[in-house]
Amino acid sequence: MADADNKAQLTRTWWAGTDADADIHIEAYEGDIEGSFRAESLFRASGLTNFKSVQNQTNTWRGDRIGAATVKGRRSGEKLDSARIANEKFIVTVDTVAYIRTPFDYQDDWTSPDFKSEYSAEHGSAHAISFDEAHVIQLIKCAAFVPPASLQGSFHNGISSVMTGYAALVATTGPGRQAALEQAADLIVQEHKDVLTEFVKRRLGAGLAQTVTLIEPDAFNVLLEHKKLMNVDFQGSSATNDYSQRRIAVLNGCRVIEAPIFPTAGDVHPLGAAFNVSAAEAKAKFIVFFPQKALVTVEAQPMTVKVWDDHKEFQSNLDSYQMYTVGQRRPDAVGVGFSDEAQTAANRPRSLIGSRAFFFCPERSSSCNCYAQ
Repeated sequence: MADADNKAQLTRTWWAGTDADADIHIEAYEGDIEGSFRAESLFRASGLTNFKSVQNQTNTWRGDRIGAATVKGRRSGEKLDSARIANEKFIVTVDTVAYIRTPFDYQDDWTSPDFKSEYSAEHGSAHAISFDEAHVIQLIKCAAFVPPASLQGSFHNGISSVMTGYAALVATTGPGRQAALEQAADLIVQEHKDVLTEFVKRRLGAGLAQTVTLIEPDAFNVLLEHKKLMNVDFQGSSATNDYSQRRIAVLNGCRVIEAPIFPTAGDVHPLGAAFNVSAAEAKAKFIVFFPQKALVTVEAQPMTVKVWDDHKEFQSNLDSYQMYTVGQRRPDAVGVGFSDEAQTAANRPRSLIGSRAFFFCPERSSSCNCYAQ
């Protein structure tokens, strides 16, 4: 657009310089602050783990595991056979503090608004996400569990299910995409059903209604395309699932939670190497588990927030920290469904249930002692 004829003669307030072309407008600040979306801990708020406090006592929590008893028969006159029941201790040690430190120079504090409440909220959200991720990581690692020989019979191998063909189906484009997504959704439903069937066979002592399913958002999006799951004719009187509301509340009688806390490959968790995520583990798409049995969260120091002065450095510090860890209390009360995108025909595990791979150790390393090798 052409300039006004008298532009060179205009008096322009808050434009500096000989030619009045340097913008010196001040900002209108009204205290609006945006940061990360606030997150609350799913596992802490929803009772999805078993909390044990060792605060001011020790750094180690102990539980016990016992082996199976064997029933024998006796006829008149026969000698009775005694049988020992094995006992193994289960130790969970808390050795790492998860923390955030945010320092503030005094001079910056004196010449700017006070954002400490907003920064504190950021700390809380970050801790909540990290806390939930630690629990999901340990649930995924339950798939590789193999009980010691002394506990065989009372404890079982971890449950892992690879959804063969899933990756190719969800990657389909063009006119066939809708049909492919429906097939992928059916894979999720069938694998989920097989995990629950295995729970029943294991006589875990709790009804399937007590199980919870965590599903990562992309897989949840696929599951919405399942025709029967979203059809009110197959939901009974409750009609809990609703496509228009993007809602799946129940799958195979099990509560469903869409959880954006599944790890990605190479994730390094602040709690240490036991929480690092392999590429195979990052293929997890859903987790089914008994919250009363699966995990134990041992806490030595609950979440604490402190603001303190460091006079030597002429600054104040906002600290937040908690000291905890997560142990696999009953790993065989967890089932994990994996995408097959990392699998090839050469290394795909042998199926133990139907045509779908089951009891698959996601590591598949030469050092793994999983019986599915």
